Amino acid sequence: MTIEDEIRRATKLMEAILQARGSSRKDVDQKIGAGAGYFSQVLTGRMELKLRHILALLRALEIEPSLFFGTLYPEGRPATDDATMGEFLKRFSRLGAVSEPSPPALAPVVDADELERLIQSAVRTALAERAHAAAKAKADAELIVMR
Repeated sequence: MTIEDEIRRATKLMEAILQARGSSRKDVDQKIGAGAGYFSQVLTGRMELKLRHILALLRALEIEPSLFFGTLYPEGRPATDDATMGEFLKRFSRLGAVSEPSPPALAPVVDADELERLIQSAVRTALAERAHAAAKAKADAELIVMR
C-alpha cells in the first residue's frame, strides 16, 4: 500500500466521521480556527499535515486519536481496508462511547465502500447513545437541583 493509499483511507475515515456527526466541513474549519476551505483541502489531499494538525482535526471531530489510528491500523492485521466493523466497535467501546458492543454479522473482510458505510453507522449509533446519556445526566442533575 502506498502512502497516497493510506492518506486516502485516513481522509475517507475523517469524511465518514464528519458525515456521521451531521457536521459540515465549514463547521470543522470554524472549530479549529482555520480559513474557509481548509478541511476540504485536507480531505482532497491537497494539504500536507503535521501531526499537530491531524490531532486538532480529530479533536474538532471529537474522536480520540487512538480510535482513529486504531481503526486505520488494527492490531495484528496488515494496514489494508480489510479491517472489520467488529474491531471498530470493540475499540469504540473501550473508550466508553458504546455501552456494549454488538458485533455485526459480517464476513471478516469488507471492501472500502462497505467499510465506510459501516463506520458511519457505528459512529452515528455511538454519538446517539452518548447524546442520550448526556441528556439523561442533565435531566437527573436538574431534578437534584430542584429538590
